[in-house]
Amino acid sequence: MAIHVLLTVLLAVGPAEKSKLAVLSLTSAGDVEPAVARSLTDLVTAEVDARGYFDPISSSEIETMLGAERQRQLLGCGEDSTSCLTELTGALGAGFMLTGSLAKVGGVFQLNLQVVDTRNARTLGRSSKLARDFESLRLQVPYAVAEACGTPLPAPPSRVLPYTMIGVGAGALIGGGVLGIVALNNESLVRGELAADDMNPNVQLNYAQSYRDKLSSAATQKIVALTALIAGAVLVGVGIWLIPPEAPQPGQKVGLVLTGNGLALVGTLP
Repeated sequence: MAIHVLLTVLLAVGPAEKSKLAVLSLTSAGDVEPAVARSLTDLVTAEVDARGYFDPISSSEIETMLGAERQRQLLGCGEDSTSCLTELTGALGAGFMLTGSLAKVGGVFQLNLQVVDTRNARTLGRSSKLARDFESLRLQVPYAVAEACGTPLPAPPSRVLPYTMIGVGAGALIGGGVLGIVALNNESLVRGELAADDMNPNVQLNYAQSYRDKLSSAATQKIVALTALIAGAVLVGVGIWLIPPEAPQPGQKVGLVLTGNGLALVGTLP
């Protein structure tokens, strides 16, 4: 009876309202242009919204609600930062705030994110990702957002389609190669018989139409073999191109990069 009552209560209450998460603009450092940081901020906001655990408030919405000058005042105060964050999230009606930075050190991009629970004055989660180029960094944004928000990591991308294409393509390559060898062998036998001397007792010539049919069949086999080889190569190439990259490992948060003065350790220790 108690279980039925509990289920009834849960159904009556319905799904809980998602908490609001204020996404502040990423600060740029090193060789990163502010426009690049803004574009990545938009990508982070979209990922927070797509995951569905929080209701994000974008940086542009924050600027519209508070005004650019007031936002700078609240984010720039250093003596009482906790009070400033509380005032900022209170004005936005958000209990959580996502902040971060995007830097480029020694040709390597580094994205740092953290989510703060301002009501309880504690950090919900942190994430630091490294990438050799901007496109690779974009692919790591879903994992960075999941780690910073303290939510489950995204499911690894499926490799069924590319592996299937590679398997079918490999089969087509093998089949086309075998058929091509058979066709060339049959054509060689026919032309060998036709080129044999009439006085050779080991060669018994047939009707001319029989040889024409054999040569036509060999030509058809070569066309089919060539088509299979081309199709197989295309399938294997597209399958390899479609293989998704490996999911970033949460523990890989530090790395050595080459700088003008030697080596630098970037990232954060797990």
